[in-house]
Amino acid sequence: MNLRVIGSFLAIGVVAFACGPRARTSETSSTKSSVRHSHAPAAKPLVASVDVDVADDVHFALAVTNASTKGVEIDFPNAQTHDFAVFDSTGKEVWRWSRTRLFTSALQTKPLGADDSHVYEDSWTPEDGAHGRYTVVATLASSNYPLQQRAEFTLP
Repeated sequence: MNLRVIGSFLAIGVVAFACGPRARTSETSSTKSSVRHSHAPAAKPLVASVDVDVADDVHFALAVTNASTKGVEIDFPNAQTHDFAVFDSTGKEVWRWSRTRLFTSALQTKPLGADDSHVYEDSWTPEDGAHGRYTVVATLASSNYPLQQRAEFTLP
């Protein structure tokens, strides 16, 4: 019986010794945290706008502009850089650009120079007889500069 008690205390002592003192651990984590945060941008320099052109198809264009005086690197967690979603007047989603697509899981970074823009475009073919008011939500799927812009349009 005494051997079990001694063995238990010995195991607890080994674990406590391996973990080290608590004060040193908290100092280390706060140092790492401050270094990690120093890479985060102080302000969001990107500006987004979305244009809609209604014809036989509905054409969407998401323009992303770097409004700062310095270049930025836009990080994407996978191959998806943007998305377009269309909602009817009741708020029901009727189409999403990414719904039928597969994206690789490779991280990617895209540079965008000062005052430069990049445009993401796609088209939606509404079902026959579709008419009324719709809203498109255009999204930049960036992990460090996520942007979303909305625009309303009407199908005659």
